[in-house]
Amino acid sequence: MKPILSVIVPVYNVEKYLPRCLDSLVNQTLKNMEIIVINDGTKDNSQQIIDDYAARYPQIRPFKKPNGGIAETRNFGLAQVQGEYFGFLDSDDFTELDMFEKMVAAAEKENADVVVSNFNWVYGEQKRLEKEGPYAPGKEMMIHLFATLWNKIYRTDFVRETGLQFPTGYRYEDACFLYCLAPHVKKLAFVDEAFVSYIQLGNSITHTNNHEVKDMIHVFEIITDYFKVQGWDQEYHDELEYLHIKFFLGNSFLRSTKIADRQDRKTTIQMGWERLNQSFPQWKKNPYLTSLGGMKNRYFKTVSNWNIMLYSELFHRFKK
Repeated sequence: MKPILSVIVPVYNVEKYLPRCLDSLVNQTLKNMEIIVINDGTKDNSQQIIDDYAARYPQIRPFKKPNGGIAETRNFGLAQVQGEYFGFLDSDDFTELDMFEKMVAAAEKENADVVVSNFNWVYGEQKRLEKEGPYAPGKEMMIHLFATLWNKIYRTDFVRETGLQFPTGYRYEDACFLYCLAPHVKKLAFVDEAFVSYIQLGNSITHTNNHEVKDMIHVFEIITDYFKVQGWDQEYHDELEYLHIKFFLGNSFLRSTKIADRQDRKTTIQMGWERLNQSFPQWKKNPYLTSLGGMKNRYFKTVSNWNIMLYSELFHRFKK
């Protein structure tokens, strides 16, 4: 029988957390699903764990490939999908056992291209709820979505029709995929529950503050070029501009301030600042910057040539 849902699980050096992840999948209340587990050249004992689970649970489809990074592994997984819908789960995270039953039910009820749920940030013993949505497809989705793959499911035929893949060789591949996907989406559904526990590990890729933060420059070049090719660059000008502001003065900027080497830190921040100003020289007039309000947007409006490096040093000293 063809599975209704496929879940893609990339694996790389996560033997400590992998059993908990797989337990949360093999025990899902949705029974007609497959679990695509991909060993991306792991160097620990993760393959032994995968073999053990695959022997006991027929819904697991194990794969093994040379190390190529998270984007390449996700693309590999997409090619294996047999389900009508698919989702992702990182191998150091885990989910509630009724997640995919409820997500698929919402997809079928709403005939949705994408279904979105909440999730929990987990810091040791502490947990913080993150609510995503509701928002409308298109421009609202561009502005308000969280660039996280694993609190969503996607209709397989819809995604395959777009031809979208994850850009290999770069971090922030999830943001690239989702922002390029957003204008294609016609129908969204939301489940107002938190399913995934997003574990915050100090040594995870998300928390690696080195040259990889420069990948954001290249990823936004890919996004901008994609919108131009699709003929969306004018229609979505304000949204693309605001995303540049949010990442190069917010997410990516904060990670850049944690780079230990002062010169590398300065160079990385300057690259993002130049990208923002060269691509959108009138960015301070962006309508979302004013209409959305909030502390972050007030901070964004204060950044200038003369104080951006001052902000960098302040965040470096006090946000370690």
